[in-house]
Amino acid sequence: MPALPEISFVIPVYNKADILPHVIRALADQVPSLDAEYIFVDDASSDMSLAALELASTVLPAVTILRNPANAGPSIRLNQGAALARGQLLCLIDADELIVPDAVALMRHAMQQHDADMVHGKVIRSPLAAAELACPPLDQMPECVVSDRPLQMILRGRGFVRMAWLVDAALFHTAGGCDERLFIQDESLPLRLAANARRMVDFHGGVTYAPRTESHLSADKRQQHHDRFFAYYNLLCDMPTLPPEDRRRIATTCASITWRAAQRSGLPLAQLAALGAYLRGKAGFIVPADFLDRAAAAFRSLPGIRHAPVSPSGFAAS
Repeated sequence: MPALPEISFVIPVYNKADILPHVIRALADQVPSLDAEYIFVDDASSDMSLAALELASTVLPAVTILRNPANAGPSIRLNQGAALARGQLLCLIDADELIVPDAVALMRHAMQQHDADMVHGKVIRSPLAAAELACPPLDQMPECVVSDRPLQMILRGRGFVRMAWLVDAALFHTAGGCDERLFIQDESLPLRLAANARRMVDFHGGVTYAPRTESHLSADKRQQHHDRFFAYYNLLCDMPTLPPEDRRRIATTCASITWRAAQRSGLPLAQLAALGAYLRGKAGFIVPADFLDRAAAAFRSLPGIRHAPVSPSGFAAS
């Protein structure tokens, strides 16, 4: 039986044919050489993404390409790939971002140095196309902020929705991975990981570059508001024993999302009621549970929302 890799890269793919050769080349340029496997999960791409992924096998070791007949969304596809991962650590990045040459080695060092089970790096947005973009190495350890209250760090911070994670595989499994009730994973994953983690490192170095792109799943504001609300609302429902201050912050975020969605996405709920609930939470009071339930019902009534189908991956929320 072959030895288990230390790191499993898990990368969902949907219609990224143009940028995938650059993504794969950046993975191959990691220094020092990594003991890694690479799992690409194609989500029924309609372009030439699968053909582009075949290139990975020629430049990377231990490549697995999962082909799917139907589009299910990144939440399910990330969990599907993680279910097959054999590494002790999971490196989770987007298929349209280029990883910096020494990023993973430095993130791994930070994880070991601080005895953490999750590390998040920064994503640098670039106006350049992938073919024009150079990704210089970090060369040295950047500033790291360490917290023994990972969920508080997520709730009080910004930028953690970007996919630039190195996490202990055991933590991913304990947390249940992405919330498969939601199509998009970028809000639910950090919340669920942090709610179950011992210690988190906020790694203040740019670990991936996001080149100019023509489209992105989270550009759909209505879908974004829906999935963001339920990432927080579901966490409240799923984890009733969270500390009261964390629950208040989560509920306040739900109210804030509801207010914005009522303003911008046609959510059928009175804007003044949503604003009042948000201000109540910001002032340190409890957001009423009946308001959150009414907001959830309003979000469920939105037309045109994509929902992830039932998945066989085994990571669906209880």
